Amino acid sequence: MKVKKYLVKDVREAMRMIKEELGDDAFILNTRRVKKGGFFGLGAKTYFEVTAVVEEGNKERKVDTQTGSVARDDIYKLQEILMKNRAIRSGQSRPPFENDSQMPASGSVEEELEKIKDMISELKGMVVSGKNEIPPGVRTVMSGMKRQEIDGEVITKVVEYLRITYGDVDPESKEFRHKLAEYFVPFIKTEEVDLTGRILFVGPTGVGKTTTLAKIAARLKLKMKRRVAILTFDTYRIAAADQLKTYASIMDIPIRVAYTPQEASMALNAMVDYEVILMDTAGRSQKNDIQMGELKVIANMVKPDRVFLILGMNYRLLDVKEIIRRFKMVSPTHVVLTKMDETSSYGHFVNVPLHSNLPIVYVTNGQRVPEDMFEANSVELSRILASGVLENV
Repeated sequence: MKVKKYLVKDVREAMRMIKEELGDDAFILNTRRVKKGGFFGLGAKTYFEVTAVVEEGNKERKVDTQTGSVARDDIYKLQEILMKNRAIRSGQSRPPFENDSQMPASGSVEEELEKIKDMISELKGMVVSGKNEIPPGVRTVMSGMKRQEIDGEVITKVVEYLRITYGDVDPESKEFRHKLAEYFVPFIKTEEVDLTGRILFVGPTGVGKTTTLAKIAARLKLKMKRRVAILTFDTYRIAAADQLKTYASIMDIPIRVAYTPQEASMALNAMVDYEVILMDTAGRSQKNDIQMGELKVIANMVKPDRVFLILGMNYRLLDVKEIIRRFKMVSPTHVVLTKMDETSSYGHFVNVPLHSNLPIVYVTNGQRVPEDMFEANSVELSRILASGVLENV
């Protein structure tokens, strides 16, 4: 464990120094304004004192081969910080641990490592969730982010940034609303994709794959004048193929249904002259290994140029993380978020790129084909998310 203080004029300078010296895993433990210089306090300049902490890798840990203890100095530093924080919050004036002899004794390597992990968690908790530590305006923003079900990792970074940069904020300020939206932009990964070649649509049941495919097909055919064909593997759901045939008939797009791998191969050979082939699949439960195995077979057979993972914005974060993990077996390249009209929580604009490292290409917000869909743009999505965070403020 490494704890270091920085005295800087500008907070951005501190963040740069922390990243260079301590790495990306470091986090801000405390910040405060201090005055330095001047004559009897006159003309003193204001600086920021920033305290950062990072857990050092195992290779860098000092291990006593005789006793098996791990870098006791690191543990003592952590214990001292924790005890001082507890003393401050409980109104005690005398800091604990006046000397090392008062420190608790160290145990085995495993015990010391566990102590360090526990203390890191407590330190992070003090930074993020300690009510006495967070100014009221920032606390309001934090509560709004939790309501939007934004991942805790992002909430931590936003709270630290606001505290370091502003101290406290006015959530009702129009200027701050713009600033918050700007800060969300780097967390939201989007991409304008070239819709050509074979595109496979995958996702869990009931997420809206078929309707989303129809919307994209309509845009390609009617607006972009592309030569489009549709191939569906969704023979499980009652009338699924009929629904897609209806859409295709209205748009004058050829469609084929594949019941076997041989039929799929024949259909793809027949569609070789089309610019875009949109391929629909049946909804698959991420918990069903057999269904996921079937989906992987389809993906390996058709060899898609792009794989669109369709995710509902009304899903819980825990479910979204599991879906992303399970559908990695078909190597998705992009994400389409659906059912925005069925939720007031927009945290998945941030959560999905964070956990999948995939860009969002479209967001759908209704059933109308092709109207209820728009191209994902990180600036616009960040504005929607910031408005949700500050709603009713």
